[in-house]
Amino acid sequence: MKLRLYLLLILVIWIVSCSQTSEQNSLREISEGSVIGAQGENDTYVWKGIPFAEPPISDLRWKAPKDPAPWSDVLQALEFKPACFQRSSWGVEGDGDWGGSEDCLYLNVWTPELTPEEIKDSKTQLPVMMWIHGGANVVGSAHVYDPSLLVAKHKVVVVTIQYRMGPLGWFRHPALSQDGASEKDKSGNYGTLDTIKALEWINKNIGNFGGDPNNVTVFGESAGGHNTAAIFASPLAEGLYHKAIVQSGIMSTGSIDAAESFTPEDRIAPTTSGLEVFSRILIANDMASDMEEANVLQSEMTDEEIRRVFYSQEPSDLFGAASDSSPKRNGMTRVFPDGHVIHKGGIQESFTNSNLSRVPIITGTNKDENKFFNSLNRNFVEWGPATGLYKTAGIDEMPLEIIDPDYYEALNFYGSSFWKQRAVDTPSKQLIDSGHQNTYAYRFDWDELSTINGMDLSQLIGAAHAMEILFVFGSFDSYIIKNFLFGEGAYPAGKKLSDQIQSYWAEFAYSGSPGKGRNNDLPEWRAWSSDREKYIVLDSENDQGVYMSSVEYTQEYLLDRMSEDSRLSDQEKCEMLFGLSYGDGNGVSKEVFNSFMGGSCQDRDYSIILDMIESSEEEILEDLDNLDE
Repeated sequence: MKLRLYLLLILVIWIVSCSQTSEQNSLREISEGSVIGAQGENDTYVWKGIPFAEPPISDLRWKAPKDPAPWSDVLQALEFKPACFQRSSWGVEGDGDWGGSEDCLYLNVWTPELTPEEIKDSKTQLPVMMWIHGGANVVGSAHVYDPSLLVAKHKVVVVTIQYRMGPLGWFRHPALSQDGASEKDKSGNYGTLDTIKALEWINKNIGNFGGDPNNVTVFGESAGGHNTAAIFASPLAEGLYHKAIVQSGIMSTGSIDAAESFTPEDRIAPTTSGLEVFSRILIANDMASDMEEANVLQSEMTDEEIRRVFYSQEPSDLFGAASDSSPKRNGMTRVFPDGHVIHKGGIQESFTNSNLSRVPIITGTNKDENKFFNSLNRNFVEWGPATGLYKTAGIDEMPLEIIDPDYYEALNFYGSSFWKQRAVDTPSKQLIDSGHQNTYAYRFDWDELSTINGMDLSQLIGAAHAMEILFVFGSFDSYIIKNFLFGEGAYPAGKKLSDQIQSYWAEFAYSGSPGKGRNNDLPEWRAWSSDREKYIVLDSENDQGVYMSSVEYTQEYLLDRMSEDSRLSDQEKCEMLFGLSYGDGNGVSKEVFNSFMGGSCQDRDYSIILDMIESSEEEILEDLDNLDE
């Protein structure tokens, strides 16, 4: 195992409980029948693998989810169900390259230890928090998260959910929009509809678990943050939830035009083409010998013939064809602004349209979002064979040296800061300017990691993407977490910061404002203000502590900093901004790029940078695809 992949493993090391015996006090009656769970960690009850929709298989593939069928016997909700279909990885095992199942629309519920009598007699229902996992909308699973500490400590109910991913979750082809199809079925937003169906299940059933269906907070990280923002932007979710927390989300949407057109010759497109996916399927099924022949054959087929081929494919064939069809600069799998499930103005419309019904929202990113990804790039970090104890432990490669520390810090500052600008600061300002006052923002700064074999992980990955999840769920007691992740003397302060973050998150779930936390004893987290402080910085007392900041990250602010950055030559500034603006929805527009530093960047040759970006992307994807090796 490469250490670079091991760094990702430690972020989810708190995962996966073993199968358990049922607990009689956890017997609950829900709309489909009786269900019994088990005793969870930290004095909680947990119900694993409750279906919230019919399996989306056979004729239900690429359809909006349907209500689950009722059952007559007591459902033993004691084990997690398979993840949704995806490539096999550290969290999802399978046969060969593939893992999970198309039959995957299940959720898991954690509550404090409440008996049926206590729920019946209680005059107060508990806030509900629905967690949406990340993974670029192509990998990931609900079962790798244990929210029991948050549940027990702050008396909330947490539901973790599965949703369809990749070409089963977000996919469009003109032939799939047959006559008579519903607007939901035509949307291509099947994964989004899954998350909304889970909210419908919560509204019908969570009261029987002690939760309040009239106080539901949706929260998620990375792709889960994107999907939370999609719920914020969906008219179909209105009334089903009441607050949203977007952790390191992506606010851009997919392109319907690109999805329903062939990929252009230069292979630059914002979204994978459904037409190219189908042509590659024709080749894989020996119905065409090459792409040219496949494209011609596809144009001659009826919609019914195309659908018949699509529905006959194994999910692995669909994922393989989608992966091979991935264009340059397409970014992660994202929702489509179809006008029914998501407003035609996309997620952004929910930030600017004051006529929409909007709920209290928290958005935030991590100070060093990009460092984890850039640490995998051999252009920036030298890797070499592991030695000694690490080699004995089965680690084959380790980071040896950051090649140019100043450049590495600059690259990660601007990459992470433009992410913050797009996902936090600009949306927050738009929300406030359009009259939505219940808008809160954060930056997560904790970076007190250990040093391994002479490499300071605080410099290598810092407050990296997904690091805050550990603090939100508070599961620090693993031996590996305590002794591998935390630097010397960092654990007590880190644990305190986790307590603070959990307190803010829980208070937001209770009241719609993080305020001073559940005990009213933390620094006050105030709403974004146009003329005062903007967001809270979450750091440990060993460093800056928790405080409000007034520094707004706008494009102008970041471009001014870059133009004056003494760590970079003019050539490096141009190359860095070009690289940051390469992917869809990243960096700055072509017009802004061409005007940067008086227009001095627009006529330079960036072919070497393009080659480096594309080769590095392939190497990183290969590493992430082989996490289980």
